[in-house]
Amino acid sequence: MIHMMGIAFLFALFFRIRDSDFGEAIDKGQLRYPAIDEASGLVCSLNNPGYFWTHNDSGDQARFFLLDSTATYKMTCFLEGVQAHDWEDIARMKHGDTSYLLIGDIGDNLARRATIAIHRLEEPKFNNKQVVDTIPAQSITTYTLRYEDGPKDAESLFFDPLEKKLYIISKRDLHVGIYEAALPAQAKDTLILKKCASIPYTFITSADISSDGQEILIKNLLNVYYWKRKPGESIPEMFRRAGAMQPYQAEPQGEAITFARDGSGYYTTSERPFGLSAHLYYYPRKKPSD
Repeated sequence: MIHMMGIAFLFALFFRIRDSDFGEAIDKGQLRYPAIDEASGLVCSLNNPGYFWTHNDSGDQARFFLLDSTATYKMTCFLEGVQAHDWEDIARMKHGDTSYLLIGDIGDNLARRATIAIHRLEEPKFNNKQVVDTIPAQSITTYTLRYEDGPKDAESLFFDPLEKKLYIISKRDLHVGIYEAALPAQAKDTLILKKCASIPYTFITSADISSDGQEILIKNLLNVYYWKRKPGESIPEMFRRAGAMQPYQAEPQGEAITFARDGSGYYTTSERPFGLSAHLYYYPRKKPSD
């Protein structure tokens, strides 16, 4: 009986992946820059087409890095006056014509942090000459947030451009929680993250939303899940439906995912535990005829 159940599961998994919205992984390049050894977040740059922002996990300085489309290092940006406790994900948001980055200091392995932090800054522009830049303290807005139901470990966030809300996904629950908060123009009081949904997945390590707010990707160490919003559907309403499993190339410790800037597919990359190699993988969107 167990053997037959296993066959049935693999059969169902095969058809879910075969009918996926995206194709198999294409290796775009190896991440070789020594300082990026625990890439935990990844986001496609809006101000620098064809480039990506990434950052390390806990234990690093308050800095993030620019990569090109072959995973080649280009630039380091430091945040003046900011202490990096446990950076876990990076997202983008737009206000008018200005592109911002949101860096999530949201990791909490032991679920003991009374508050977490989100750092907002205008996205830097790369000029092919400046290798190191420092974002001045006065150009950084830091939001302090607290979960309404107590501390949580989290590694995933995204900002919905339609409803103008930040979403953070808990990591270790058997059914992870989806938490939301609006980000005011100025950071004043502690913001409350309210639980608005839960999904039947665990150990979520990264998430991203498409530039038009219509599609969402979420990943754990083994799988990638995909949602497409229906007309007028909110994020919590969307999460009432199961995500569609997408192709995923196994990585040493894959903790980062982002949509391509033009929506043509998605990218992932990994930490480098035990000196293993990390690559930038691209998963192209399938054409209707595929």
